[in-house]
Amino acid sequence: MLPSAQADQPIDFALIFAHSPNPYVLLDPDFVLVDMNEAYLRVTMRQRVALVGRSIFEAFPSDGGAEILRASLERVLESRQVDHLPLIRYDIARPQGGYEERYWSATHTPLLDGAGAVAFILQHTVDVTELHRLRSRARREPTGTVARIETDVLHRAEAVSHTNRLIDAERLRLRALFEQTPGFMAVLTGPAHVFELVNAAYLDLVGPRELVGRNVREAFPELTNQGFVELLDEVYASGRPFIGHAVPVRLLRGGAQDPALVHLDFIYQPITGPSGAVSGIFVQGHDVSERVRAEEALAASHEQMREILESISEAFYAIDAQDRFTYVNRRAEELWGRPRDGLIGQVIWSVFDRSPDSEIRRAHVRAALLRSVQRLEYFSEALGGWVETSIYPGPAGLSVFFRDITERHRNEERRQLMVNELNHRVKNSLAVVQGIASQTLRTARDLDQARGDLTARLVALARAHDLLTSESWEGADLAEVVRATLESGLGVQGRQVEMDGPSLRLTPNAALSLALALHELATNAIKYGALSAEEGRVTVSWTIEPADDPASLERRLTLCWTERGGPPVQAPDRRGFGSRLLERGLAAELHGRVDLSFEPGGVACRIEALV
Repeated sequence: MLPSAQADQPIDFALIFAHSPNPYVLLDPDFVLVDMNEAYLRVTMRQRVALVGRSIFEAFPSDGGAEILRASLERVLESRQVDHLPLIRYDIARPQGGYEERYWSATHTPLLDGAGAVAFILQHTVDVTELHRLRSRARREPTGTVARIETDVLHRAEAVSHTNRLIDAERLRLRALFEQTPGFMAVLTGPAHVFELVNAAYLDLVGPRELVGRNVREAFPELTNQGFVELLDEVYASGRPFIGHAVPVRLLRGGAQDPALVHLDFIYQPITGPSGAVSGIFVQGHDVSERVRAEEALAASHEQMREILESISEAFYAIDAQDRFTYVNRRAEELWGRPRDGLIGQVIWSVFDRSPDSEIRRAHVRAALLRSVQRLEYFSEALGGWVETSIYPGPAGLSVFFRDITERHRNEERRQLMVNELNHRVKNSLAVVQGIASQTLRTARDLDQARGDLTARLVALARAHDLLTSESWEGADLAEVVRATLESGLGVQGRQVEMDGPSLRLTPNAALSLALALHELATNAIKYGALSAEEGRVTVSWTIEPADDPASLERRLTLCWTERGGPPVQAPDRRGFGSRLLERGLAAELHGRVDLSFEPGGVACRIEALV
């Protein structure tokens, strides 16, 4: 019949057992008392706590009845059949002391497990002590007394009738529970699986149709080829229950033309008769279609989330409340250089050893305890670089996004270095401008001369800056510094200047200092020296030698400025800005010496410096 896993709210047989007016006790295969109802406790004058967990023979010792009782119980274990004891004397200890003579009628019913073995024995006992005494008295008393005894028997018969009415009421209550339980139920009888009982939930599931008295094939033709009738046949033949979970079933419901797909949890439980043979099948279950749809939607959502996490450029991992990996995406796998299958289920701190006081581990703890997002940048030994991490707390653990920002850190360091270098150079440039302005104003004869000299010197400084800027301030070639200063800066004709020397890369500071020195020398030559005449010539030559210290990486530069073909030269009466710049400033800046001489044939300047 229709599948049906265990219902969410099955019939409360425990409640029925507990409130039955008939004494019942449940024994395990070792005859240990497992449970009993209130009627049993009343008739035996005992408390539950004094009985549960003890052997029935320990709890109720008896000289004669114990052996009879044990024999009956052992027959049940051996035959797996119901055993009756019509009459057995089994005295009961009184709470106040001593024993009370009692006679009983007992029925022992085996309860079998899924494998057919006896799991429990249900004992139903009836106290027949008074009936036994009545019969004994009837045998001894005269006829008149027998009449009174018969009257007593009538009263007792009425009591039995009342008890039967209680049993009927109990049966009706059980039927009502069967009808009202939210899980669907049905009872099928015989090998054809004929419906004997169905509850309201069953009819709600399958739709209105005639079921009682019809077999499954007649009632549900749409189940043909779905395998459920064959399952019923197997359960009936084997006597073993069948349990299914979220099994798809197609049912014609509400007069629809096409079957509707539902998913059911269900159990087919065989019903056995006194002989142990299967007489029917109890069907119990619950419609879990909504749960299945929700699970499928959740699975689709998880798959969509997985696709997103696999496609993002950031690395991602998730850990549970015990810090065990539950997910690692492809990017994290690439960055760590570890297969994710080997990480899932591992504790993160055992895979990536981090002390409890490490910055990243403290951030994990804060996120979990404070339930707040944690963001940080730290140096990862696992990646050998800087990592930017965001940690998000969730109901099942932590979700962590991270990415390698080592290159960004390097760029920031380079940018900061450039800013610092720029600050340094700006300060140096301002200091140079300040010195040029101060010296120019101090030595100028009048304001017009001061303005002209200052402008020329600042232009020379600016052209040197332009040259260095074109080289990203990493230095400049000495030949380019000479050419930019003389030809581009002062307009000196190339035929008037001769340059000779090896290629030499100057530092920015050395390039600026030499540019200013050459500017002063060229300006003086244009005004008074070789460059003031058409036939005048200037030779700028330089040589490079190793430094005196063999361990030093510096080299010794010797640069010579030589003029010829110009008017006769005389030494000035006083030292001007140019002379002081060459002899003091340049020597100090280049850690060398400058020799400036005014020869009759022209000015000569020898500059020695470490570069």
